[in-house]
Amino acid sequence: MPVVTVTHDFDLPTDDLWELIGDFGAMGKWSGRPPEACVQDGEGIGALRTLTLDDGRKIVDRLEAEGPYFYSYSIVSSPLPFSAYRATMSVEPIDTRSSRFTWRGEFQPKGMTDEDGVAFTKGMYDMGIGLMQRTLAARTRN
Repeated sequence: MPVVTVTHDFDLPTDDLWELIGDFGAMGKWSGRPPEACVQDGEGIGALRTLTLDDGRKIVDRLEAEGPYFYSYSIVSSPLPFSAYRATMSVEPIDTRSSRFTWRGEFQPKGMTDEDGVAFTKGMYDMGIGLMQRTLAARTRN
C-alpha cells in the first residue's frame, strides 16, 4: 500500500499546537469548519467522527489509537478514492518554542493508480496544513 508522509514546522510549543489539532472530534478548531460539520460519537478508541462536506457528503472516521501528541484513525466510509485508509497525526517538539507536525497515511487507492493516489493524498494533507496555518494566522491577528 502506498504511504504519504507530510511534515510542517510551526512556531508554537508542542502543547499549544496539540491543543489546536489534537482533539479527534473537533477538526473545526484547525480547519475553520463550523462545529456541526464534525460530530463525534463515542469516546476513546473506537469513537467515530462524521465530517460533513460542503456538498453534504459525509466522511466517517474511527479512532484507532491515541497517546501523548498523536492519534491514528481509519476511514469507515467516505466519498474519497480509497478502499482502505489509515493515518496518524502527531506533534513533536523541535525546541521549547516550535514543533513539528507530521501527517502520515497508508492507503489503497480506489479508481486511480498508486501514483495518483499519492498525489491526491499529499494534496489533501497540504490543504489541511494550509488550513492550520490560516487558523493560527487569524488567532495571531486577533
